[in-house]
Amino acid sequence: NMKKSLIIIVFSLLSFVLCPTIAQDLSGFTHYQLDNGLTVYLWEDHDAPDVQGWTVTRAGSIDEPATATGLAHYLEHMLFKGTDRMSTLDWEKEKPYYEQIIALYDELAATEDPAAREDIQTRINEASIAAAQYSCTDEFSNLIQGIGGEGLNAFTAYDVTCYMNSFPAYQMERWLTLYSDRLTNPVFRTFQAELENVFEEYNMYLDDNNTHVRSFVSQHLYQGHAYARDIIGYPQDLKNPKLRALIEYYNTWYVPNNMALILVGDFDTETTKPLIEKTFGRLQHKPLPARIEYPETPFEQDERYSAKLGYMPQISIAWNGVPVGHKDETALQLVAELLSNTMQVGLLDELCLDSKMMYAGAYNDARRDQGRFMLVAIPYMDAETQSYASLKETEQHMRAALNKVIQGDYSDSLLTMVKENLYLEFDRTMEYPESKVGILWNAFAYNQPIEQVLNLKAEVAAITRDDIARVVNQYLVKPSKTFEIEEGSPKKQKLAKPKIKPLDSPKGESDYAKAINDIPAGKLTPKFIDFSDIDIDNFAENVHIYTTPNPKNHIFSLRLKYGIGNYHMPMLEYAVGVLNLCGIKGAPGLKPAEFRAKLAALGGKVSYYSNDNYFIVDIEGNEANMAEIVSLVNLHLALPNFSSENDMLINNIKGQAYSTRQVETRSSDIVADAAYDFVRYGDNSPYLRRAQLNDVLMASASELEAEISKARTYELEIHYAGALPAQTVKETLYQYFNNQQAIPTTSPIDRPTKPIESTKVYFLADTEMQQAKVYFIIDGEPYSNTEEVNYQAFNEYFGGGFSGIVMNEIREKRSMAYSAYGYYGRPAIQGRNTAFNGFVGTQPDKVADAIDVYMDLLANMPLYPENINNVKTALQQSALSDKPSFRRKSQKLTDINRLGYRVDPAMLWVRQIRSLQFDHINQFYQAHLQGRPVTILIIGDPKNIDQKSIANKYGKITKLNKNKLFSY
Repeated sequence: NMKKSLIIIVFSLLSFVLCPTIAQDLSGFTHYQLDNGLTVYLWEDHDAPDVQGWTVTRAGSIDEPATATGLAHYLEHMLFKGTDRMSTLDWEKEKPYYEQIIALYDELAATEDPAAREDIQTRINEASIAAAQYSCTDEFSNLIQGIGGEGLNAFTAYDVTCYMNSFPAYQMERWLTLYSDRLTNPVFRTFQAELENVFEEYNMYLDDNNTHVRSFVSQHLYQGHAYARDIIGYPQDLKNPKLRALIEYYNTWYVPNNMALILVGDFDTETTKPLIEKTFGRLQHKPLPARIEYPETPFEQDERYSAKLGYMPQISIAWNGVPVGHKDETALQLVAELLSNTMQVGLLDELCLDSKMMYAGAYNDARRDQGRFMLVAIPYMDAETQSYASLKETEQHMRAALNKVIQGDYSDSLLTMVKENLYLEFDRTMEYPESKVGILWNAFAYNQPIEQVLNLKAEVAAITRDDIARVVNQYLVKPSKTFEIEEGSPKKQKLAKPKIKPLDSPKGESDYAKAINDIPAGKLTPKFIDFSDIDIDNFAENVHIYTTPNPKNHIFSLRLKYGIGNYHMPMLEYAVGVLNLCGIKGAPGLKPAEFRAKLAALGGKVSYYSNDNYFIVDIEGNEANMAEIVSLVNLHLALPNFSSENDMLINNIKGQAYSTRQVETRSSDIVADAAYDFVRYGDNSPYLRRAQLNDVLMASASELEAEISKARTYELEIHYAGALPAQTVKETLYQYFNNQQAIPTTSPIDRPTKPIESTKVYFLADTEMQQAKVYFIIDGEPYSNTEEVNYQAFNEYFGGGFSGIVMNEIREKRSMAYSAYGYYGRPAIQGRNTAFNGFVGTQPDKVADAIDVYMDLLANMPLYPENINNVKTALQQSALSDKPSFRRKSQKLTDINRLGYRVDPAMLWVRQIRSLQFDHINQFYQAHLQGRPVTILIIGDPKNIDQKSIANKYGKITKLNKNKLFSY
């Protein structure tokens, strides 16, 4: 839809913004250092369903040698491959091959002759195949699965590298042992094969134009610094990897005095501390070398750069800023908030509300070494002339908004609103364990005293107009760099497929794995969701209200969920677009910016959106002003001003619709989404069933306004979370939302699908795509909750992340994909059909092989009965950790009600999981998957895809036309 497309299109540089917290909410938090220098952050939160466990290394791509770019990211991949004890079946036999591989990579780095290099690559492959006979590289992920770990992952940034997953507290000692042992004598086995997965990741990013825009801007924005290059590295370095450099990087930076351990969630600090000492305390302190120093790069004069790379035209203006932790960082962040913020009351926001541009934002991009302050905008699109406003005009608007801050031409009330909004966002941050983790790893990564970070709310309060005047004059009344991005197609440098044979490790487990399982675990005490504190009532037959207590803070949230959506009202999404930008008509009436400002003055904000099923109103704000905030939003809903003196508002939304539809066929993600929907739903594809563009362009203000009025006549769910008594809330809301004749909803809808009666192959040629996408679809049966655990067990075994059959066979053994999955999707309502969905993202010249492997998995699923205990543990923890925050608890209740449950279904699932046998998984597979016809969809560059081989094995290929996937 339009909103999704805009999210894909809008360019923004990644900015790590530290979210301050509130001092009175630090109960359960402690931090200290081990004798070896390891920083430990512990934050008990017994409302959390599990524990978030992270290790953080204060090193990223900024710390890698300029001759080995991408090394930090590649090391992140390799730290999942085990050690000299973990993931090896016989280290003494594996070790000689590993040492041979290291030496061969040294030889490769010193060799330039192409034929000689190919010979060395072949010898590396042969040694890797031999070494693989003594290794089991998926052991770490299997062990994490076996302790109930979820969300196993990692990421590399410019300044930091993080590894994480969640786990149950009763497995604390095993988790601490695993995460500390992975740092002791790691072995970077399958180095050559894993590099293929990095190639796939590299190719995947190249298919997004925003990647090229970011790269272009960064290389000029941070010229002469490591920040100028992409984290994933230059292609020439990826083609010439240096294993010894990887080992040296690890030995240099992955030492306890440069690392942090973060635990946030439901655990006991005092019993955990000695376990941390026992495990992470074994790591050896090592002096750190001096970091690479990059010279300051002040902007000496105004400079302009241009490129034809974007989906849409866009313009960015940047100034030298400050690094993280600088005394002016928070003041510059406040300047950014004065320009754009989530309340939509900033000076740039006002320009968007006035239809001067399609999008605009301000960002304080602070990093470890340096920082930049940026403005980014997309020009206004005139739907009548079907042309964008000029970048020059857009730039003038942007600079005029900034000049208001420079000249102090903004109100005290705006500064107050912006501060109050930051306080609200800080408080909301404290509700979630994941957000607390974010605060902590940022503090460590940027070497900031945690006390200072946790007191940033007070720091914001202390900033005055004089402080803002000083920083804007010190940093923003200086030379700038301006980037004009026009529409265009970037050149892509593809990484070629190396000639290597797949690895085939034997199935088995190391002695280390057996020892891990001997570590005593604590006692599992299941905690289920208690819905009894939700007050459930009806204002009318089809108006339902759910009120849930807020035990955390003074912020209420209110969701209005009307039971009609874009599926039955295709023009609704455009009406909602106008609603987000309009004011209130009548007397006294409010202009768009006035409405947002009045709402913000009450400490409130609102956002409107729609999907296939619902029209949704999300309201949030200060509990003390709840009645006034709701009254104002209701007035906006009842009297939206969809017309304006010059029709710029309606034209703005029409322009957005026109521009996003022009982009669709150029975005590989949108094209793939549309192709999938076409083969799955046919004429019922959302890209075909939607409103015709001409209807959107011809729609009048009154017609769009009527869409909002009509949507509000449908069945309504009201979900309130706050500190006010339920009766008070109901009395307040009843006067606005007591529709006695609400139309019953049929949402969530059941979009009709095309039946899959025989195996068919569909192909969509897209010569612009760097990476091919392959989908596999199989029809399922009507869903019954009596089989829920069997669905879960199959999904965990077959497609369960790094431990699933799909990832193991496609990625670990054969290095065919960065991303691959396979799962049975559950419908929203019992009795509706399920379906299997599979996916592989791979290079075009691997497509035929990838399809063969995947189809063989579907036809002859490998059977590993020994995996059943891991599957059961993972399912048990997944069931127990699937707990919503108090703000989403009532919606969780309505969701499970639609599936036939009246209490937390985990109460039933945990009992069923205990009696689960591997035969249940195999029987489910035989009944629901094996032998079923498959729809295969391929999207990619036809020049390198072996279509003849695919057709010979799976039948005639039906070619798709890209233009027929979309209605216009």
